[in-house]
Amino acid sequence: MIAVTCRNGEHFSVDPDAIERVETDPDTVVHLVDGTKYVVAESFDHLLDAIQAHRAVAVLASQHLTDPLPPQPPPFRVERRQFSRDGAGSGPSPAVVPTGRDEA
Repeated sequence: MIAVTCRNGEHFSVDPDAIERVETDPDTVVHLVDGTKYVVAESFDHLLDAIQAHRAVAVLASQHLTDPLPPQPPPFRVERRQFSRDGAGSGPSPAVVPTGRDEA
C-alpha cells in the first residue's frame, strides 16, 4: 500500500496494483481499475517513486521466499594441538629442531 493525501487533507492508502492510470491535468487524479477516481495532493513523480519502491520491496520479498538466504556456516571448531608450543606435550614439537647436531 502507498499513502496518499486527498485535496481536503484526508490521508488514506491505495494498493498500487489497483491503479490503472494517473492523470496530471491540472490536478493529480488516480484512476483505479474498479473505476474509482481520487484527486490527490502528491505529484505524479512522487506517486511513481512510491509505486516503484512498493514493487521493488514486493520483488525482493518474493525472491527471498523462493530463494532464501544460504544457510549460515557452522560455528568454528576448537581443536587441541597434538604438540604443545613449549615442548611439554607428549612428544617433540614439529617446529623444534634438536640442538647439538650438525646437519650434513
